[in-house]
Amino acid sequence: MNKISKKTLLIAVSAALLIGFVALVIHNYKTKTSFKYNSSAPTESAVSTEVEKNPQDAVNASVNKNAESELSELRKKSNLTKALPGDFILGDKNAPVTMIEYASISCPHCASFSRESFEKLKTEYVDSGKVQFIFRSFPLDQSALTATMFAVCQAQDNKEQMVEKYYATLKILFKTQDSWGFDVNAVDKIEAIAKLDGMSSERFKSCVNDKALQDKILNSRMEAAHSLQIRSAPSFFVNGEISEGYVDYLTLKKLIDQKLAEKNNARS
Repeated sequence: MNKISKKTLLIAVSAALLIGFVALVIHNYKTKTSFKYNSSAPTESAVSTEVEKNPQDAVNASVNKNAESELSELRKKSNLTKALPGDFILGDKNAPVTMIEYASISCPHCASFSRESFEKLKTEYVDSGKVQFIFRSFPLDQSALTATMFAVCQAQDNKEQMVEKYYATLKILFKTQDSWGFDVNAVDKIEAIAKLDGMSSERFKSCVNDKALQDKILNSRMEAAHSLQIRSAPSFFVNGEISEGYVDYLTLKKLIDQKLAEKNNARS
């Protein structure tokens, strides 16, 4: 290729690029897609759309607020946010605050609460008589159901220290969750834990095949899901007020202190 043809080609390419750039600018201007129209200032059409949506948004917000308020009142009045016969109650049964945890033993966030916050809460509020604490199983899978049945059977087999044994077993299960919670052989892994904790293989098999116990746990779970509309595990109820999902100790402490203050004010 000679020098003239190279020069001609260069001019043609430059011209094509220039035409393309001009076309893009014109297109952006007409369709309002340039940076000018992506600024934080709303365009006229954007403002109009926002005005059109606002009335419906306000209605939805009002409906949702009323629904949440009604659900909150329903939860506070429900017997399920109070101590029930058959509960393993930790602490003073006459404590001014009742805290109920619905959790799945196979749930990582539930295990985090057990490892990071439970002992602090027990020391400050349960052991001091301010809070009665109740753990209710909300199994999300078969491994959690098996673990729950094992914990209940351990408690039933230690009648003189049922409550203590129940919570000690929960602590072991949460602490070792990584070894069994996500394993296809979870039942075998839980049985190994049971043996280390003094339960025979025969008793373990009898326990996890107990249809009546299984139905009791699952019926309790379904009743809580339906009546309290539990949407996550763990879910905590402190004198009927819910705190959902993973909650750190300071958040729960604030809620408990609020409920204690309400009780004190009511007595004044």
